[in-house]
Amino acid sequence: MFREAMGYPTRQPNGGRVVFAGGALLAVVFVAVAMTQFGWPYGLVAVIGLLPWLLVRGYYVRVIRTTIGRDAPLPPSFSNWRALLADGATAVGISVAYMLPAAIILAPLAAVQLLGNDLSAPISALPTPVVDGVLSGVGFLAVFALMYLLGALYVLPVAVARFAYTDRVSAAFDIRAVVAGALTEDYATAWFVSVALQFFVLPVAYLLRIILVGFLLQFVVAVAVRYCYGQGVGDAMGWDPVDPDGGPVPWNELTPAVTRVAEAGAKRATTRRNTTRAGRWPDTEPAVARIKAPASDGGGEDNGNGDTNGGQEAEGDWVPASSVTIRRNDG
Repeated sequence: MFREAMGYPTRQPNGGRVVFAGGALLAVVFVAVAMTQFGWPYGLVAVIGLLPWLLVRGYYVRVIRTTIGRDAPLPPSFSNWRALLADGATAVGISVAYMLPAAIILAPLAAVQLLGNDLSAPISALPTPVVDGVLSGVGFLAVFALMYLLGALYVLPVAVARFAYTDRVSAAFDIRAVVAGALTEDYATAWFVSVALQFFVLPVAYLLRIILVGFLLQFVVAVAVRYCYGQGVGDAMGWDPVDPDGGPVPWNELTPAVTRVAEAGAKRATTRRNTTRAGRWPDTEPAVARIKAPASDGGGEDNGNGDTNGGQEAEGDWVPASSVTIRRNDG
């Protein structure tokens, strides 16, 4: 998946244009944030940089949406900026909601440590056993918040993917479904590949920012990470493709349905979508079969309209394969 993820952002027909547009937006965001270092008047530029940042975040959501359920997805375009802004703002809101419980606990503790204050100073007048109990409780809360933060970072892509797929914010907060998807092997594999991309390639992109190429590489890595999320969550949930802006996938992108042959002793066959992945559904049979009439011995057979078929097999109607009975001639 590592190689497929890195090759995905540059796939034609939109790959080249998308990479340049995304890299340019990231460069604008970087400049806007850097301007805040020069004081108050220049800090207003950071507000302008918020729009391209939300556009990029919205594009990441679109990448997840268009990679779900597809074996060879193509990078979407930057069209419909209003939808990108809305998706980006929603994705940021989902992230904040998942991180907020940990931030409420860890932020004050981190501030105390940065300021060099003694955590026990406000309660130093209390008896020693009470002080020790309070400090132990604070330590327990800190460990709990840290563990929660790590778990939230792990399941957050599933939550965003559920929003991207259903186009409903409430789907991102269906905790049971989110956790169930995060505990699957498909998602775990995709998540580890995404971590490897960020660990090995993203630092190189940051170093190359000085010659501007780094912004392009940073965007490529970020899109590749979302490709992993979309593929992993889509496989874990068994989802079918959807349209880039939400809703069912256009009819001309649908794949034909096949029926998986039931194993011995199974009560019925299970109908599934043909994903075209080698070995995934090894035993398949067509959903319909054509019934043919046998050739006559007398050089033709009346087809009901007063003429004959000239000794050729007469093609009948297409009927469900499940209704066709095949008999073996042992004679």
